[in-house]
Amino acid sequence: MAENITVARPYAEAVFKLALEEQKLDEWQNMLCAMSEACSNQYYLAFLKNSSSSEDASEELVKLLKDLLTPEGENFVRVLGTNGRFEVLPQIYELFTAMRNAHDKLMDVELISARKFAPADLEPLKAKLSQKYGCSINLHSKIDPSLIGGAVLKIGDKVIDASLKTSLTELSSTLR
Repeated sequence: MAENITVARPYAEAVFKLALEEQKLDEWQNMLCAMSEACSNQYYLAFLKNSSSSEDASEELVKLLKDLLTPEGENFVRVLGTNGRFEVLPQIYELFTAMRNAHDKLMDVELISARKFAPADLEPLKAKLSQKYGCSINLHSKIDPSLIGGAVLKIGDKVIDASLKTSLTELSSTLR
């Protein structure tokens, strides 16, 4: 996985730079999403890898996504095919999305809780995070009843665990 990210980074940076210069961030994000979805399927990826040539593999992917790809998108698929890099398309999309979010000053935050919160309850949290990080917050909520109570907040590579489950686990290990 770390190797795939390393391989994907130059492709993602090049595509992001091109999309930014041409003011086609949405278009490129949609194309990369479609490419990523296609190559996330292990059977389709195996089909592409087992093609008789890189050109045939590229043409198969272009044919599958013909209604979604621009000529630049088709060229990008051909470059990836020539270099045998279809397996890193999900990471290219992930990196592109991260660069796009940084450019748009948007941060994805995940809130995992034992119960569902009303949207009005989440607004103060979003406002506080927005103020702290200086960007807009895109808050994704998930329910995990095993937390018992409290919540876990994932902000980038930071995790703030204020769940009752973790507190009880820590208390239990302290008492032993």
